[in-house]
Amino acid sequence: MVFKIYNTLTSRKEVFKPLNRSLVRMYVCGPTVYDKTHIGHAKAYVAFDVLRRYLEFKGYNVLKVVNITDIDDKIIRKSIELKVDYREIADKYCKDFMEACEKLNIKRAHIYPKATEHIEEIINIIKELIEKGYAYESDGNVYFDVKKFKDYGKLSKINVEQVKPQDEGVGKRNPQDFALWKKAKPMEPYWDSPWGPGRPGWHIECSAMSSKYLGKQFDIHGGGEDLIFPHHENEIAQSEACFNKTPWVKYWIHVGLLMMGKDKMSKSYGNIITVEEITSKYSPMKVRFYLISGHYRSQMVFQEENLEATGAAYERILNTISTLKSISTIDVKVKDSSLKRIMNIGRIRRRFLEALDDDLNTPKAIAELHSLTNFANDEIIPNEDYPAARIALKVYEDAYRILGVFKEVFEEEEVREDKKLYELVNLLVTVRQIHRSRREWEVADLIARGLRSLGIELSDQKDKTIWWFKST
Repeated sequence: MVFKIYNTLTSRKEVFKPLNRSLVRMYVCGPTVYDKTHIGHAKAYVAFDVLRRYLEFKGYNVLKVVNITDIDDKIIRKSIELKVDYREIADKYCKDFMEACEKLNIKRAHIYPKATEHIEEIINIIKELIEKGYAYESDGNVYFDVKKFKDYGKLSKINVEQVKPQDEGVGKRNPQDFALWKKAKPMEPYWDSPWGPGRPGWHIECSAMSSKYLGKQFDIHGGGEDLIFPHHENEIAQSEACFNKTPWVKYWIHVGLLMMGKDKMSKSYGNIITVEEITSKYSPMKVRFYLISGHYRSQMVFQEENLEATGAAYERILNTISTLKSISTIDVKVKDSSLKRIMNIGRIRRRFLEALDDDLNTPKAIAELHSLTNFANDEIIPNEDYPAARIALKVYEDAYRILGVFKEVFEEEEVREDKKLYELVNLLVTVRQIHRSRREWEVADLIARGLRSLGIELSDQKDKTIWWFKST
């Protein structure tokens, strides 16, 4: 079966063919950490988790990067309002984001880079854009000259002349030009640069972080549909201008918003429901099941009664799986009717995977799981059909691996082992940092070589070391 995904760049479904068959490189725009993670955010992160899981199910190695925007106007405003350091705000809500992802069974990304840890990379890209004539300095600010990039608007399908002013600033050549570097203001954090003290613009942060970890051209870039313009449009402009790679990203994937009535769920609208709040009332797996009950590209209007109905259907599937497990452990005689039932299960599984191959059509895939549940309760369970029960469980287990649901009944040993492995690697990295601080290079290098031999890559930062699994 061929997997097709909708590409915002081309406005059509395309057969998925990564740039390198051995490795899919994926970048997802992560949170701006100034408040708690809400279920509108979660809809997007769950969708990209399903995409990653399905690619891995199909045999791809996936390297996933999710950035953390830890410096931003909103973070600064909140820090001033609360009279605390901006890093305290960012750290608090970064932790909340990670906890929300864990609750919803979102697999850890391989790397979570923070904007403030990549100032050097950001400055280097800005310098190159200035040298190439795509950017200019004005009174300590640096702007991207939108009209110099002839393909501007190709993602969002807008005309550059119709673009409203994106950033306030003195000395802009065009109202549409956007900030790459912002001059420092009183009471704001800043970094030194060739243009004076300041901080990076939002868009340039993602170009710097994605290129550092995924290279100057990669497979998948995504986020919510509200990021298409200006964020992703601006990322394309500055990245293709700097790296001279077209397309910079092969597949642009966007997730429909979660709506509260006619408005999107947003902190600025004051209509959010946090992941913490919703999972205190409903199980995290029911919330996840609800979020994938609609197509990832479609907007979803949040209605609690729909969540309750979806949760009840989810509970029925769980009960069915548990009953099938009890049958599958009973050694009964194979009956003549088992083959017909197994063939029917096979057809359901084929339709389940065909739905996912068609642009991750999770509603259709879930409909097939409901069909399997009905069939199990009508045919398999009443007849205590051991062989059919085993095959049906395999389909549910596939759904667990791909959709990330049914965790309650498929607690695998590998999940516990993964946690132990992460703890062990973190311990070894910490020990290596201690030896590095003592300038005991031989021991530090020995640990690094040992980790790399196990497929673990290291990147030493100023005050910490980032590690990730190298896909082969």
